[in-house]
Amino acid sequence: MSKISKITLVLIAVVAAVAAYVLTGTFLGSFPPVGFGWVTLVVIAVIDVLLALRVRNAISDNSVGQDRSQMHPLTIARSAALGQSSAILGAAATGVGAGLSLFFALRLGDLAVAGEELPASVAVLVSGAVLVGAGLFLESACLTPPDDDDTGLENAGLAQPT
Repeated sequence: MSKISKITLVLIAVVAAVAAYVLTGTFLGSFPPVGFGWVTLVVIAVIDVLLALRVRNAISDNSVGQDRSQMHPLTIARSAALGQSSAILGAAATGVGAGLSLFFALRLGDLAVAGEELPASVAVLVSGAVLVGAGLFLESACLTPPDDDDTGLENAGLAQPT
């Protein structure tokens, strides 16, 4: 499994921002209000950070293995996949938040709903960015440390980049 590219995350955010801006202008009355959906992104980010700390601790203590007292290598690989998917979700949410924030900020004086939706849109933008950071942190915590005599480095999680 290779690390997720930062360019991919930027492209996802840009596409989501353009789509959110255009679709909000087209279907403004049809969408439900943004509300507190951003809280879910923050909860996922907290889970990612806690899991990253646990994985990092297991790798540094050499307690990765198949014993019950150790963290299984598949758990670390799954955690890396969770980190990547969290980063992708965060990039999409950041883009949507940016598109919505731009749309509502440009229409603050014209639309009554703009003043109500702008704070929630900014919250989506910020919580999406936090989720991107947490996902990338979890992904990096799953990297295996370099071995002196090992060149394969594919035993748990992601391989160390060369």
